[in-house]
Amino acid sequence: MNQNFTLLACLTIFSQVLNPTEAFAADGHADPHWTYEEQESWGELKDQLYKPPFPYAECGIGQKQSPVNIEPGSTVRVEKIDELQPNYMEIPLSLTNNGHTIRANTSRGKLNFGNNEYDLVQFHFHAPSEHLLNGVAYPLEIHFVNGTADGRMAVLGVLVKAGAHNPAFQEILEQSPKHIGDTSNPPLMIRPARLLPEHTQHFYTYAGSLTTPPCSEGVQWFVLQDILEVSEQQIRDFNSKFYHDNARAEQKLNGRVLDAH
Repeated sequence: MNQNFTLLACLTIFSQVLNPTEAFAADGHADPHWTYEEQESWGELKDQLYKPPFPYAECGIGQKQSPVNIEPGSTVRVEKIDELQPNYMEIPLSLTNNGHTIRANTSRGKLNFGNNEYDLVQFHFHAPSEHLLNGVAYPLEIHFVNGTADGRMAVLGVLVKAGAHNPAFQEILEQSPKHIGDTSNPPLMIRPARLLPEHTQHFYTYAGSLTTPPCSEGVQWFVLQDILEVSEQQIRDFNSKFYHDNARAEQKLNGRVLDAH
């Protein structure tokens, strides 16, 4: 199969992870609708016409699910591992309100980890944070979703706290569509790197999953140790105008140990 076609197919799948309409199965039937309020039963959701009957089963039976609680004193080992290099280029701003989050759509930028290179597919926001640090949730978390032509996925998680005003986040707040299913394409450029903390060389990494249905495992997670700042007003605006409580609950480690760099 042509490599460019394969990459396009993978990027399409990744971009549908948080699609405004439910993804369609090979037989043409829609996957079950889901909400955060029913997340404890995601794995049991089914469509009567869908085969197999439990398309989100991994949400319930998976053993390497995300997000997790990061406890540097007990669940994290310090290892000499490869450097992480997010090289996210300036992109035209395109924002979708998909009913679960605000998603920025893109196909430009790279995430490098050792000999592995991933393409940036999209980034989106959760409030509060999905990952916990020593049992504590932050007001927001940004997920940069990256993928490869052969189907491997890596997500870069950025925890966000109240602090200095962030101009890049302000542009997203001002330009995001308020109606579910809408996409806005204002004549603006944005540099995703402005939504990263100043230092990105320290991070936690572990094997996990998508945090929304179908909760597919095989995702390499990188959660930055440094915290990004946005203003308290910006956090309030995201919660009041768009989303709050769009975060999956903490999942069991099941023996996993996180590595820290």
